[in-house]
Amino acid sequence: MEEYKMNRKIKNLQSILLFSILIGFFIGYTTANIIFNKEEGIHITIIYGSEKASWMTLVYNNFMKYWNENYEEKLVLEMLPYGSIDSIISILNGEIYPTIWSPASSLWIPILNSKWKQLTKSEDPIVLENESIRIIYSPIVLATWEQFNNIYNIRGIRDLHDLCKNQTLDIKIAHTDPTLSNSGFMSMVMLISVAANKSTDELTINDLSNEIIQQWVKELQSRAVLYGKSTGFLARYMANGGPNSLTVAFLYENCILDISSNTEKGKIIAIYPEEGSVFSDHPFCLLNADWITPKQRWAANILLNYLNLTESKISAMKYGFRLFDTSIQLDPQIFNYEKNGLSINFSSPELKPPKDGETLIKIPDFWLLCKNNA
Repeated sequence: MEEYKMNRKIKNLQSILLFSILIGFFIGYTTANIIFNKEEGIHITIIYGSEKASWMTLVYNNFMKYWNENYEEKLVLEMLPYGSIDSIISILNGEIYPTIWSPASSLWIPILNSKWKQLTKSEDPIVLENESIRIIYSPIVLATWEQFNNIYNIRGIRDLHDLCKNQTLDIKIAHTDPTLSNSGFMSMVMLISVAANKSTDELTINDLSNEIIQQWVKELQSRAVLYGKSTGFLARYMANGGPNSLTVAFLYENCILDISSNTEKGKIIAIYPEEGSVFSDHPFCLLNADWITPKQRWAANILLNYLNLTESKISAMKYGFRLFDTSIQLDPQIFNYEKNGLSINFSSPELKPPKDGETLIKIPDFWLLCKNNA
């Protein structure tokens, strides 16, 4: 459904894009220059996943101060929060021309590259995966109530599946809608991986059409009571409703930081699936696109280097993000089980994106086939 919508929008806008390019040629500027050079200076646009909005606001203020103290040229920095799916559609449709693209997860990189290749017929990807920068991450975890887990000892997704098959147990689960939300999409990748007994990066289209895998996922989905758009809303719904409204939810780890100590219904804790977790790793991708000038690329690299400074990384921790830089110690007051239901160390391995972008594109369709329609 999402793929159909994307393809239809692209076809409808191809003639508009062609017209825009011709006009740009006529007046001596490209479409991108028209958009981004309305005022003097170097213009950089960052499109980023809204899950890190609080940290990005802090980064903006600190970086602009740093720039003004160290560089004479004027910088116009625009940071815009976008849903990962929406940002892909907007890039392909020519609605936005980012310098840096930072989706919520690296899962979206093969999808954009696949669609970009189809649209432009270019062999050069718009995102060079080996050049994307990963600084922060939040793993997808199973959020549950401490009292419930003391009884059932959930260690991972297989244990959760077994509980969902137990007809004598009243269990209610939830994740966000994979067609609308990054965390729901990531959760489905994890479920399919466990059902197929394969690493996520080995998943193929054939796995999605496998009836045994479909049935396994349907058994777990049969206990789903909510598919929302917002991961933050889902976390608050769990905290406010208590154990009777929701037993287990697939959430970003940093969402539990916001709710664990704020609920009067009991303590919510993070279970780090023993099978592994897909990380919401927020890659920063300097796009391989012809609308980016050498000056913009130079300034963008300065920004990326600034994000990699120790001070910038540490500032992300208070929002519940972990750091890929293991030389920086995590704050034990934040990643604290007694206080926040989080473990400072966890053994859940990182699950990598499927290599085939077309497989990823079909995952929302797989969910529509397996979801609970009751």
